[in-house]
Amino acid sequence: MKQWLSFIFIMTSLIWLTPNLVHANKAVIQVDHLNIRSGPSLSHSIIGKAHNQETYHVVDQKSDWVQIQGNEKKGWVAGYLVKMKQDQSVTSKVDHLRVRSEPGVNSTVRGYLMKNEQAAKQDEQGEWVLIKSAKASGWVHSDYLRTYDSQVSPTESQTKTASSLGEITVTAAVLNVRSQKSTNSSIVAQVSKGKTFTYIAESNGWYQIKLNDTKTGWVAGWLVTSDAEDSTGPSTDVTKITLQFNGTNIRTGPSSNTTVLASGHKGEQFNVLGKENQWYKIQYQGKEAYVAGWIVKEETSSSDAPPTVPSQPSKPGSGGLKGRTIVIDAGHGGFDPGAIGVSGSYEKTLTLQTAQQLKRTLEQNGAQVIMTRSNDSYVSLSARTIVSNASKADLFISVHYNSYPQSASATGFSTYYYHSNAKSLASTIQSGMSRATELRDRGIRHGDFHVLRNNNKPAVLLELGFLSNSKEEQTVSSTNYQKKVSQGIKNGLENYFN
Repeated sequence: MKQWLSFIFIMTSLIWLTPNLVHANKAVIQVDHLNIRSGPSLSHSIIGKAHNQETYHVVDQKSDWVQIQGNEKKGWVAGYLVKMKQDQSVTSKVDHLRVRSEPGVNSTVRGYLMKNEQAAKQDEQGEWVLIKSAKASGWVHSDYLRTYDSQVSPTESQTKTASSLGEITVTAAVLNVRSQKSTNSSIVAQVSKGKTFTYIAESNGWYQIKLNDTKTGWVAGWLVTSDAEDSTGPSTDVTKITLQFNGTNIRTGPSSNTTVLASGHKGEQFNVLGKENQWYKIQYQGKEAYVAGWIVKEETSSSDAPPTVPSQPSKPGSGGLKGRTIVIDAGHGGFDPGAIGVSGSYEKTLTLQTAQQLKRTLEQNGAQVIMTRSNDSYVSLSARTIVSNASKADLFISVHYNSYPQSASATGFSTYYYHSNAKSLASTIQSGMSRATELRDRGIRHGDFHVLRNNNKPAVLLELGFLSNSKEEQTVSSTNYQKKVSQGIKNGLENYFN
């Protein structure tokens, strides 16, 4: 009788533990010496024991029974003697976050998570987190994850302060808040589209916003709209805009995610129908279209003003790089090493070394250079293209090194382009490198890469040699090669501008 009363007491005290078995994926044992059975009933044989607070993965569920698995144990336990819970959801802070087979940077890459892609957190080991997603399961570094519901929301007290200069509203799906007014600075928070924040400073196209009473950060002005802009409504005093760059995307809607109708050219002018956030609605071939406001020249006019003559597209001068501005993008960086060479060299290190050498070479010949990264830091693909699109550069060059472990004999360099307006650029740079180096010329190729596809500038991606070939890895790692290939790129650019 005493044993029976004890059983009733246990049953009643554990009623609150009765789980909703439908969506849980972990089971935490609530009693000691719990029988693990071969099947979902008391008639099945006991094949092991589970103990209080042990956690197991849920494999299956039938009626009041749960099939669990962990280490060497797999079997069925009574559902009312376990507590069910669901894995915490996490999302990637960055693009192409590597999912590895083991918790360490030297382990095999199983797949990738894109920025804001959701996954289930299953385990944790030091600074590494075991995740499971539809694309890949494995280990990722915790520095590049955030909990799914951890986006920052403004409080009412933020919007009314003595130092406030106004408010901004986020127009990007997810916007990085940075420690400094630069895409190379660290990310301190992420905020979502539609959120409104007080800003306390504005400088060089960046807003310093208040996240809470004590925390501030910087956001890119081209990814928000300010209350000053909103107060004007959809109308605008700007009556015409003039394109400032070749290859400007003319789109169906006020977003970089909408369809590209056409590629405009520097000097083309359009009538303005209205403005939505930082996008101008224009008249294009009898239809409404949109152009990003941060890459055009705005003009106002009155009814009695003389007609404005559209400026002609600038033509390359008499050669040389003087007065030209070039964006150099050193591929990979930070936690993303890129390809790893036969001897252990990292692509991210070589691309930065080459980009810095190329910068020196171009600047010595009169060019101005913008670097997407100047140190060993991670910069997302979208941030790299934003730097390019928001600048007044003439073109964009992304520096990479290749790898093909399946064939260690693969050698040579190649140049990729996506938009047709960059094909001639790719050809002249490839020819320049071919004359300057002794590596195999693999020619130019069409490449569907983010930094090319989403770039408003003539853009190319260079693969400057194979790290999977031991001899070529040694060659391209040398200062001599990097000087030669930089000289070849410079010669190609001079021919392009001619």
